Amino acid sequence: MPTNFSLRQSDFNLKILITAFLILLTSGYGIGLLLVEHKTALTPSGITEEYQGTKGDSQADVIKYPRSKNELFILLHNHIISLSLIFFIIGFIFYFSSLVSNRLKTFLILEPFISIAITFSGIWLLWETSELFSWLVLVSGILMGLSYAAMVLLILIELWIPKTK
Repeated sequence: MPTNFSLRQSDFNLKILITAFLILLTSGYGIGLLLVEHKTALTPSGITEEYQGTKGDSQADVIKYPRSKNELFILLHNHIISLSLIFFIIGFIFYFSSLVSNRLKTFLILEPFISIAITFSGIWLLWETSELFSWLVLVSGILMGLSYAAMVLLILIELWIPKTK
């Protein structure tokens, strides 16, 4: 879909609409990240404990039970659908950015979808097989967050910071 339109050409009302959307979406995404940090401490052992439960010899303050298959299906279903929609919308807006090369644009648009697949496959494999998959979940989750931050930041820069000559 070749287009001559770029975010920089947006009128004031479209800039406000996109900015308000990104601020609220980023607030929700940030709260989600805070929840993940609270539940897992953003560590492989915390991720493992969240899905496999607290080990019997643990001195943990809070005992966590292993997720049931039903709980895991619900978590995977909800997160894969919602994150796919979030990244589709962000990627669609970012498509109209003119700040980066097409190669980098393609990477930033595609990477979150790869990370979603890897993160939630990793959670399933962690639950089903080995705690070693917690590293995969951690790394892919970080990449997803970095892609989100990069696209949102670049969109806002293009919308609000005038182009220097």
